[in-house]
Amino acid sequence: MIVTLKRIFCLMFSFAGISIIASCGAVFVNEGAKTASLGKGLADPEASKPKVNVPKEACFISNFDDGSTNVSTKLYGGASGAWMTLSFDGNTPNSDFVAAGGANGTKMAAHVFGTLVDHGKGTYPSFTLQGKFKNSGSYDASAFTGIRFYFKCPSDDQAIKRRFAIGTAATLPGSEGGVCAGDCYNHFGAFMEASNDWVQKSYAFSDLKREQGWGSPVVPPDLTDHLKEFIYIKWDHGGDNHAGTYKIDYWADEIEFF
Repeated sequence: MIVTLKRIFCLMFSFAGISIIASCGAVFVNEGAKTASLGKGLADPEASKPKVNVPKEACFISNFDDGSTNVSTKLYGGASGAWMTLSFDGNTPNSDFVAAGGANGTKMAAHVFGTLVDHGKGTYPSFTLQGKFKNSGSYDASAFTGIRFYFKCPSDDQAIKRRFAIGTAATLPGSEGGVCAGDCYNHFGAFMEASNDWVQKSYAFSDLKREQGWGSPVVPPDLTDHLKEFIYIKWDHGGDNHAGTYKIDYWADEIEFF
C-alpha cells in the first residue's frame, strides 16, 4: 500500500512539473525539426525578427502605366531588372507587349498574344511573360508573405497549360543565376484558368507549389525556405507537349507583393 501511494505521489509530482514547465512557455518538439530550439526552452529566432513595415509603393513590382518594361525601381530592397516576352522552338510572341487597357481602369498592362506551334516532341514551348527582379543576382523577398496580380485570359486563348511561377536559384541552372544541377525549371507556382474579365489572383508564398512528377529535388522543399533567392516571376501559356497550333492571348497587371 505504501509503495502504491508513493507511485501515485510521484506521478502527481511529474504531471505538476510538466504543467509548471508548460506554463512558462516551453514547447516540446522532435529533435531535428525546424523548431527544435524551442525544445531547449529557447525563444523562436524567427519570432524575434523585427517586422518590416513596407510602404505600399515599395510593394509594387510593376503596373506598366508609364509604358516602361522595367521593374519598379521603388520596389523594396531595390530592383534593376526588366520585363520581356520569350519563347523557343521556332515560336516568337509579340515583343511590344505594354498595351492600353489595364485592370481597374488603369492606363496600361502587359498583353501577350500570338500563334504558338507545339510539335509534341518534348520541348514544351510556351509564350512567356517574364519579369526579372535584378540584372544579376537574387532578389530578397523575405519582407513579404505573398504576391498578387490582376490576370485576364479571354476565351479565345487556346493554351492547354497556363501557369504562373516564381523562378528561384534552387530551380534554375547556373547559367541563369541558380544552383540547379539538372532537370531544372520546375518552379514554385500555380495553374491559371481563363477569364474574360480582369480577376485578382492572390497567393501566399506557402500556397505556391512545384509540379508533381518531374524536376530535381529542392532542399528544403518549400518556397518559404527560398525567399531570398527570387530571380524572376513569369506566366507561361502553351500546348503542354500536345502537337498542334494554339492561339495565345493573356494579360497581367498591378503586380505586387504583400
